[in-house]
Amino acid sequence: MASNADRKETRLVARTSTEIQEIIQRAANYSGASLSQFLIESAMEKARIVIERTETLRLSMAGADALFSALENPPKASKKALKAARHYKDTVNVDNH
Repeated sequence: MASNADRKETRLVARTSTEIQEIIQRAANYSGASLSQFLIESAMEKARIVIERTETLRLSMAGADALFSALENPPKASKKALKAARHYKDTVNVDNH
C-alpha cells in the first residue's frame, strides 16, 4: 500500500441541487464527518457493494450441487463441439513447433 507521501490525490466534483447538498451535509454533521469525508465513505461503501455483487458468483445449494456434479462428471463432447475445437486449434491456436 502507498504511504501518505506516495499517495496522489485527485478531486471529485459533483453538481447537485441545494436541497440534496443540504440533506447530505446534515447527514455528514450527524455522523461527525466533514462533507468530503462523508461523500467519500458513502461512495466507497456503495462501490464495494457494486463490485462484490458484480464479481462474486452466488449459488443456491442446488445450484452449487449441479455445478460440482457437472465438474466431476462432465458430459461427453458432441461432434459439433469437437469440430469447433479442431477448427479453433487449426486456425486460431496454431502451435509454433
